[in-house]
Amino acid sequence: MRRLSASLGGLAGAREVVPKLERCLQIVGDQVLMHVPGVSRRLRLPTRRPWTELVARNGEALLLLGLDPLPQSADATRVDTYLDASLAADRLLFGRARTR
Repeated sequence: MRRLSASLGGLAGAREVVPKLERCLQIVGDQVLMHVPGVSRRLRLPTRRPWTELVARNGEALLLLGLDPLPQSADATRVDTYLDASLAADRLLFGRARTR
């Protein structure tokens, strides 16, 4: 988690720049794997097919990693509340990642 946190960054203000990561995403079939520097295994990202296809077409993705759990069944209101609370508590990491 520390290495992942070091790769991504938090945002203190709305005008702060999102950290740009090296080529760390790899698409294998319908899965997106993320390489974290200093970690031997790749992290499989939870994705859906349309997002994977979009990343494959664009060659990059903006990643948001919440450090607190959020169920996949969360509706838009709950996601919005989660993002606001996580950002305020500095528990949300950001990074702009590119495919290999």
